[in-house]
Amino acid sequence: MKTNFVSALFSSILAKIKGALWKLCYQHMAKSYRREDWKFMNYGYAPLEGNPEMMPLSQADALERYCIQLYRHVASDVDLAGLEVLEIGSGRGGGADYIKRYLKPKTMMGVDFAKDAVAFCNRNYCVDGLAFKVGNAESLPFADSSFDAVVNVESSHCYPSVAAFLGQVKRVLREGGHFLFADMRSKEDLSVLREQLRQSGMTLIRETEITPNVLRALKLDNERRTAMIAQMVRKSKLKGFLKFAGVEDTKFNKMLKNGEMVYISCLLQKSNGGAMHP
Repeated sequence: MKTNFVSALFSSILAKIKGALWKLCYQHMAKSYRREDWKFMNYGYAPLEGNPEMMPLSQADALERYCIQLYRHVASDVDLAGLEVLEIGSGRGGGADYIKRYLKPKTMMGVDFAKDAVAFCNRNYCVDGLAFKVGNAESLPFADSSFDAVVNVESSHCYPSVAAFLGQVKRVLREGGHFLFADMRSKEDLSVLREQLRQSGMTLIRETEITPNVLRALKLDNERRTAMIAQMVRKSKLKGFLKFAGVEDTKFNKMLKNGEMVYISCLLQKSNGGAMHP
């Protein structure tokens, strides 16, 4: 019993340290790299067959096409038009901006724990019905049943407690509302994530592994990502940023290719008192 308690306490401390380090990392990037055309930090999505440029975009938006296509994939199961939508982990705001302008929700709120990221968004986006706010994914600054849909893209792996985060998602969703989710986990941690989703009290409607789609997007977007990072950062930080961006021949990219890391997208719903699939 004592051994289990010590193990749980140690795991909790490590999770809090990880969360604090991620917060410092994103806060530093938002404060230090203010390039206005850098609006996304996700790995992207591309279909495995046919034209990889699967959706029409304006010329300006097409520069970060594959990152936008990940948002489109995640949101494609739900018609967001006229709804009140929240993105948790909105980062540099590109995803929330895309959703508001293209998918036409009534309102779009982005929340992020990095205050400088929120300041970046409030400086660079001026769209009716789009707003950004500082907040913690595990203690959201919103009333119960405030939103029709919640979006979370490539962010939850930074959180100290995914269970607490999912509890907040359920709390702020209205009855019948949807949770639109995508993220990566190590092969070993994927079963933990699945159990956390199952225990969330929301109904899992769809789970799709999209690792091959993410890899294709990274390959197609490799030249742009590499060039942008080379322009932004000093040589001493170049290797670390390239790894963070998942470009070709970096450790993370190789982990996706060999199956050590798996990327999934899911659709869940708050309904019938939060009934769960068996």
